[in-house]
Amino acid sequence: MKKYMLYNLWLIIFLLVTFSCTKENFPISQAAKLQTKTVTEVTGSTAISGGQILSMGGNNVSTLGVCWDTIPNPTLSDHFVTDTLISNDFTCQISGLKGGTTYYVRAYATNNGGIAFGATMKFTTKVVPYLTTNAVTAITGTTATCGGIITNAFGAQIVSRGVCWSANINPSIRDSETADGSGTDPFTSNITNLLPSSTYHARAYATTSDGETGYGNDVVFNTQITDFDGNIYTSVKINGLVWMVQNFKCTHFNDGSDISYYYYAADPANKDYGGNYTWNDIVKPNFAPVGWRVPTDLEWRALYNFVGTNGFKLMEKGTTHWDTANGTNETGFTAWGSAHIYGTPLKGSATWWTVNENDPSNGLRWYLFDDGTIGRTANDKGMYFTVRLVKN
Repeated sequence: MKKYMLYNLWLIIFLLVTFSCTKENFPISQAAKLQTKTVTEVTGSTAISGGQILSMGGNNVSTLGVCWDTIPNPTLSDHFVTDTLISNDFTCQISGLKGGTTYYVRAYATNNGGIAFGATMKFTTKVVPYLTTNAVTAITGTTATCGGIITNAFGAQIVSRGVCWSANINPSIRDSETADGSGTDPFTSNITNLLPSSTYHARAYATTSDGETGYGNDVVFNTQITDFDGNIYTSVKINGLVWMVQNFKCTHFNDGSDISYYYYAADPANKDYGGNYTWNDIVKPNFAPVGWRVPTDLEWRALYNFVGTNGFKLMEKGTTHWDTANGTNETGFTAWGSAHIYGTPLKGSATWWTVNENDPSNGLRWYLFDDGTIGRTANDKGMYFTVRLVKN
């Protein structure tokens, strides 16, 4: 009997100690309590909300923020943003919203007790017009024509519209822009003050009387490469360097002063094989259009190495501008047999100056024969040879 009573006593003591420790060291976890802040600063794509912690629930809050959706009572399975400061009073910016759309938002907080939500707030974003951007046409070295169509204004008053452009994707009215009046009719925009041989992005835009601006799709276009005489060139990128596809043929420096030049006597009237210039002129800083220059000897050598000494990869296909049809033009370089003015006939070879000299009297030039041979030699700086340009 004593043994039995002693056993019960130890059992009671053990249970008392166990429950005492559980209550003292392991309190019951509770979720936080919080309220959602009123939504403010609503635009067509953003809004501000947040929350205020009313009770921590006896636990530290680990994450908090707001969640939102187009249906009531959004959760973390929908869109959400987390505030990293972990404050009892927090504010969050909501972004990526659609214009003219009703949303529901509520604050949330998590701790060991689970996820708690504040009350749901409802708000509607401002109207943002929908547009499409027209294709860019009438492109020159410094101008282009674009425009747009407002596909849906959602009843808003359009107070300004036009096209914005930049060297970067998705330009906005903070960049360059045209002003093409108001209203919802299709419009045409004249883009000016562009740089030749440059890549641009353009988007149509329309702004409402509430100050909300909608944009059309981004379109990319390249301005033409033009020289002082108005000749137009195209370009190709080879091994990381942009080359003109045609030999240079301008008769003026880029400031309008005259260049000493010769055309090959057998060249057609349009002089498509290019002009011939002295080394002394081609190294002058105003020789080429702005943004372009004569290549270095190292750049020619890099091109030589890139094609693996196989000049056929640089030659235009067919016999229109070569004596033989060996060219494959795999690089897009489109070399013609421009020869030189010292007796070598057209269609048999091509030759181009570099900006480097061999010695004080001679400049370096590269040549290409119709059998695919590529080579390099030196000639007097006063002799006349053709040039290709590369982009800065």
